[in-house]
Amino acid sequence: MPSTVPPDPSSSPDKASGPDPDTRRPLLAGQSHRGERLSAASHAPHSRRWGKPIAVCAVVALAAAAAWALTDRYWGSGPGSQVTAGAVATDEPSGASASPTAKDVSFTVGYAGDVLMHIPVLESTPQASGDIAPLMEAQTPWVEGLDLALCGLEVPVAPDGVYTGYPSFGMPAQVVSSLAAMGWDGCATASNHSVDRGQEGVEATLDALEANGMGHAGTFRSAEDAAIPFQLYELQREGRTITIAQISTTHNLNGYEDPTGHSVAVNDAEAVKQAAIRARAAGADLVVAHAQVGTQEYSTTPDHEQIEYAQALANTAEVDLLFGAHPHVPQQSVKLEGGVDGKGMWVSYSAGNAISNQDESSAALLSDVGLLVWADITAHGDGTVSVEGLQWRPFTTDIAAGHVVRDLAALHDGERPEGLAIPAEEIERRWSALQEVVDPSTMADAPPSPSGAEPTVLTEEQIAAVVEATAQPTATSTPTGDGQS
Repeated sequence: MPSTVPPDPSSSPDKASGPDPDTRRPLLAGQSHRGERLSAASHAPHSRRWGKPIAVCAVVALAAAAAWALTDRYWGSGPGSQVTAGAVATDEPSGASASPTAKDVSFTVGYAGDVLMHIPVLESTPQASGDIAPLMEAQTPWVEGLDLALCGLEVPVAPDGVYTGYPSFGMPAQVVSSLAAMGWDGCATASNHSVDRGQEGVEATLDALEANGMGHAGTFRSAEDAAIPFQLYELQREGRTITIAQISTTHNLNGYEDPTGHSVAVNDAEAVKQAAIRARAAGADLVVAHAQVGTQEYSTTPDHEQIEYAQALANTAEVDLLFGAHPHVPQQSVKLEGGVDGKGMWVSYSAGNAISNQDESSAALLSDVGLLVWADITAHGDGTVSVEGLQWRPFTTDIAAGHVVRDLAALHDGERPEGLAIPAEEIERRWSALQEVVDPSTMADAPPSPSGAEPTVLTEEQIAAVVEATAQPTATSTPTGDGQS
């Protein structure tokens, strides 16, 4: 376990924790590939996410098929068949850009605030296991309604089973199992706390995500893994395969050094641009970036660093959507100039905290409020993709009731669930403060509905095979054909 570093002034808000915990039995999930969804949650997973389909073809066969068809798609050996990871080449188009006569397809991609496991939150879970699903039941139907749900995993899994809070976090692997059971498909893992427990913590976190069939972006086991800095997900819609790339980065590591030099991806607009270009070459139709950024935590107004970095990503013309994190309070969503094909780029600057022990007494007003934010997206028949706008739903942590996450809008409308410990005047205080931050007209009144089958989470091996198959050929191996590009 790494030595404790003094609190960094730029990151001190994460501290709303309790005393150092006693040693508990480790709950790490077993190592496996992503295709094997294991749920260690103490209750049955929700039906929409049970049995998530994962591509199961052998990597060797995948690479061979992809090399034959995807080289044709990107380097011009002629129009016709295309193939994506886990698919077999046919005469029918399958990609989002497959055919000018393909139907438009609408779908959603969303995220929530930071999953910030302070020790008091852990102690509120059943038997201090880390099973947060019972605490977050109010949010689960909204997560399940998303076509692709990408969480922000603020802290690492404890590799030794010793759970710790601020300033060097380490959580049970059970937290990850709970997120999978709630309907999350993948997580951004690059944060200022990524290496709190060293490289062992980085790898324990990736093990837990993969054991639960979840994708991940932002942290890596090796230089080889870091050389492919994106996660791919596939949606099957209207006879087409829509591929979504996730890229995750962070602004710093709270005074720690990267243990390997390649364990965590850091904010660099040019590096994100190059990753997005490579992801598109591998078939991505949509690129979603997740970034921890900012110097003014607890401010409901984006600071200059957030604004400048978001605009830098928009200026790359390769990123479709930016999900921001780190301020620990909700912030606005706006559409910036630039973006892919000059259409602009939507950014949610911060969704606050999904669950934590922070409140006004330990942090700031609205640090106990988090948003579920999602984008409404259209994949057009001509192969282009448009982000139509962002919607949101507010939730708040009822700390006195044992860190139960409540639907703040429902509370405002008069709902009073059993065990509620937030006074009526405090409900209205949080609600009123939030209305000054967000656009009330874009709040959703009902959960979204999935537009089709659950996403496929590609394994690292499958992604690597597609990347290799779609790498630009050398002069001696460029396929001949009609010369289209």
